[in-house]
Amino acid sequence: MKTKSIVSLALCLLLVPVTLFAQISRNQSVSSPQVRPGGEVTFRLKAPYAKNVEISAQFLKGNQPLQKDSNGVWSITLGPVKPDIYPYNFIVDGTSVSDPTNTYLFPNENFKASLVEIPAEQPLLSSMQNVEHGKVTYCYYPSETLKCTRPLVIYTPPGYDGDNTKYPVLYLVSGTTDTEETWFKVGRANLILDNLIAQKKAVPMIIVMPYGNMLTGTPAPSTLQAADMYKVFSNDMTKSIIPYVEKNFRAIPDRESRAIAGFSRGGGQSLFTGFIHLDQFAWIGSYSAYLTNEVWDKYFSALSAKPEETNKKLRLLWMGVGNEDFLYKDAVKFIDLMKEKNINYKSLITDGGHTWMNSRHYLSETMQLYFKK
Repeated sequence: MKTKSIVSLALCLLLVPVTLFAQISRNQSVSSPQVRPGGEVTFRLKAPYAKNVEISAQFLKGNQPLQKDSNGVWSITLGPVKPDIYPYNFIVDGTSVSDPTNTYLFPNENFKASLVEIPAEQPLLSSMQNVEHGKVTYCYYPSETLKCTRPLVIYTPPGYDGDNTKYPVLYLVSGTTDTEETWFKVGRANLILDNLIAQKKAVPMIIVMPYGNMLTGTPAPSTLQAADMYKVFSNDMTKSIIPYVEKNFRAIPDRESRAIAGFSRGGGQSLFTGFIHLDQFAWIGSYSAYLTNEVWDKYFSALSAKPEETNKKLRLLWMGVGNEDFLYKDAVKFIDLMKEKNINYKSLITDGGHTWMNSRHYLSETMQLYFKK
């Protein structure tokens, strides 16, 4: 009887994904998303046996219901939507699914949302434009800290392959549950820099995008334990990533030519790594992130004891956060701490939340500052 129960349970578990798959038809004749001039966008999903379909998107305040036609195609038209790139997904009878006809996915450790780009009349910096483009390379480096091989995505600017010039390097770290691909595929770091270089607003640079997951868990940034994870990242950066990059790419090997920045967890990792290694980094960017007073007092009290010396070493400390971000209060508290400690900084408070729309904005702003005399 016990064996029969176990077999029945196993069959039930196997039938759950099969049932959901039967509800959704990968019919390529269904076009989704369909973006129209002016910012209207129609989403469609063929799911003839589904009882309820909704859409969740970062440009919406809440989920919206789709309507089903006689062919079993659910659809909704929304907008006009502000030009940008947005994650979205369908919710089919309570289960989140990506858009099966959209190959543009959000790289993430967990659920893979779909992405929709709403173009602007005046092209956004994150859009593909008719300019010279750099090259994106997938690499792997031996991590001395983690005792394994780790991935990197590396951008080299236009002209890199045609000369022997050495370039400054931005080490750009993505957030919690994001991967080494997220700054490339969602953040559009390569296209933003291509366009800024073409407009002569940014210095040509190499961008190194590591995987921020240190395989040791991710303590809340409000805890002192977060610094333990930041230390692991910092060691990996200085002992393995930087040596690999400077051995295999034409990187200028000095602190004035190194910047570190990141979004969310990556911002905390960047602040910690930059401050604890001011001998190796002169430029620090924090996008929707912070360090607590406790972390600062434990690790960086010497920097605020002699702020004049610290400010001489810091070419730029830049911090940005959205006023609807769930980390807003803590990020502003850290900005106030820097003011109290007489550490020079630039800051930007924007509308919006903890989103990649904001992180692209912050990257665009800071790329115009990094490595400028």
